[in-house]
Amino acid sequence: MKISPRFFLMLFACMMAVTAFGLTDTLRYTVLTTEKISGKQLVWSDGPNQISYAYQFNDRGRGPKIRVDIRLENGVVVSRTVTGVDYFKGAVQEQYTLSNGTATWSNKTESGSKAVNGPVLYSPMEGAPGEIELALRLLWKQPSRELDMIPAGKLRARHVKNHTARVNGFPEELEMYEFSGSGGPPAYLWLTPKHEFFAEVTDWSSIIKQGYEFLVPELIKLQDEIEEDYYAEQAVKLTHLPKTAVAFTHVNVFDANKGKVIADQTVVMENGKITQVGKAKKIKLAAGVKEVDGHGKMLLPGLWDNHAHYDMTQGLYHLAGGVTNIKDMANALNLPEIKGMVDQDELLGPEISIMSGFIDFAGPFAGPTGKIVKTLDEGLAAVNFYADKGYQQVKLYSSIPVEWVKPLAAEAHKRGLKVVGHVPSYMTAERAINDGYDQVIHMNMIMLNFLGDTIDTRSMGRFIKVAERARQIDTKGPAVAKFIQLLKSRQIVVDPTMAIFEGMFTNEPGKMAAGYETVASTLPPEIRRSLYRGGLPTMKGNEAAYRESFARMMEMIKLFHANGVTFLPGTDDFPGFALHRELELYAKAGVPNAEVLRKATLLSAQVAGKSASLGTIEVGKQANLILVDGDPVKNISDIRRVEWTVKNGRMYEAKALFASYGFGFWK
Repeated sequence: MKISPRFFLMLFACMMAVTAFGLTDTLRYTVLTTEKISGKQLVWSDGPNQISYAYQFNDRGRGPKIRVDIRLENGVVVSRTVTGVDYFKGAVQEQYTLSNGTATWSNKTESGSKAVNGPVLYSPMEGAPGEIELALRLLWKQPSRELDMIPAGKLRARHVKNHTARVNGFPEELEMYEFSGSGGPPAYLWLTPKHEFFAEVTDWSSIIKQGYEFLVPELIKLQDEIEEDYYAEQAVKLTHLPKTAVAFTHVNVFDANKGKVIADQTVVMENGKITQVGKAKKIKLAAGVKEVDGHGKMLLPGLWDNHAHYDMTQGLYHLAGGVTNIKDMANALNLPEIKGMVDQDELLGPEISIMSGFIDFAGPFAGPTGKIVKTLDEGLAAVNFYADKGYQQVKLYSSIPVEWVKPLAAEAHKRGLKVVGHVPSYMTAERAINDGYDQVIHMNMIMLNFLGDTIDTRSMGRFIKVAERARQIDTKGPAVAKFIQLLKSRQIVVDPTMAIFEGMFTNEPGKMAAGYETVASTLPPEIRRSLYRGGLPTMKGNEAAYRESFARMMEMIKLFHANGVTFLPGTDDFPGFALHRELELYAKAGVPNAEVLRKATLLSAQVAGKSASLGTIEVGKQANLILVDGDPVKNISDIRRVEWTVKNGRMYEAKALFASYGFGFWK
């Protein structure tokens, strides 16, 4: 279950006291993905009591196509209906009604009713971005600028700034608003002075009123300034910079070299380095040293997420989950600048230890970021661009022509870069490795190796074909054995991202997402609600087959471990939370807990070439540490119980981090 980096970005519809619409013309909006048109939104009215939205976009074969119809009586919304398909092409049928003071709603995951006393907002499972203007109009009538939502949560609005844009030499007045209240970081949107929706902009994708597409870079720059100020203040508020040495006393230490626990230790750090490690009774602390009581707790090296896509909104989640280091597996072209801001403590987040440069072939299924190229020469130039910018690896994506892989990999290796990525369409993982891949990401790409080279993996096929057919793979057969030997002999690194596929292949609408049961109570209501959305829509009627396919994936993890194949934990999902589940799944597959923890610490540092300074708790190494209330060597799920995260000597209290985003804390 992929969760957006902008977590649940404000598709809310107002359900009370809305100004009647009397549109005579259709309003048109353009959806852009990395500067190319990928979809649209239409808004129209069939009369003063009707307003409709049509919204769609294409994201590598995925993306919603929905229609929203709203009916009003005396300025009050009495009906809202949504039809179409969602992001993963599952059928959408959502209904809201208000009658005689009772709000009633239903969608594929839930149904309910609630008495309404005063103004409220309905929070839809599916919606169009433009609906936010309806919510704002109602919010602006409230002295608190805050309203409860149905079925759960709150929504707050704050005016941030005005901006005068120049359009054909004439001024165009715009207003920027911040929306918050339902958990996670704030979201920012642009409206007209009449509170009409104008734009929602991000580095990855944007929607803006048709004819104003040229304003997107300008609005992104203005928005970035506001967001950077917010996250800079967040970093100052939530970072503890010790003025003296800090000692974790009477703590159990995880020795990542040996995969063992050393009891009753004291670990001292100062100026970002570990200065002492030893038996608690033998270490005498100097006066003024700050002590952190470690009785009943475990100190581990900081965790690595080997498949992250950092943005400013995510850093807090990583740190709260004990993640101190990440491999960024492709981001916007300003990733080096972002890394610099994190390194200078201007943004919260883990160290971006490995930067991946994204390359894909231009076309309808091209990826959403990085270098999109039309010729092999452009691809070779992209490799050198990333090498010159200090990247450590390039990530090839699904649309890359098969015959390009070998020359691109050769150029990358010549420049000292590793080659990672999706296996391109109509190519097997075996051929990708023989042509120069150093790392294969996502377990579905591994399973596709045994399904032939005729599958178009640019779109949903790379998920659905595996879900349907992976159960037929003989994990004990010669083809799998041969492939595993190839991985081992070539020292190929696998980044399985198992938690994603557990969500896709096993989650059912209306049931709690796998792996979130123990933490659901700590999540804000709106985020908790999203955990019931289910997995791939094609699973309906195929539940047993899909679960069997996921079981084959788990068998592959067990085989990797038994045969010495290097695989490391990465997520491509909800930061922090998904990594914990990834580790639980490795343990469930049969990997000993201590070895799971070694993969998330020392082995990750070794593969990244950083083990001289990271990955273990030893004198002289960088102070990247986590304090856990429990013993994850005995119970891997205790890794969720992070109390303190230390990155380069800076300390972050998990409870305070979570609270700032409206989250509770484990019990």
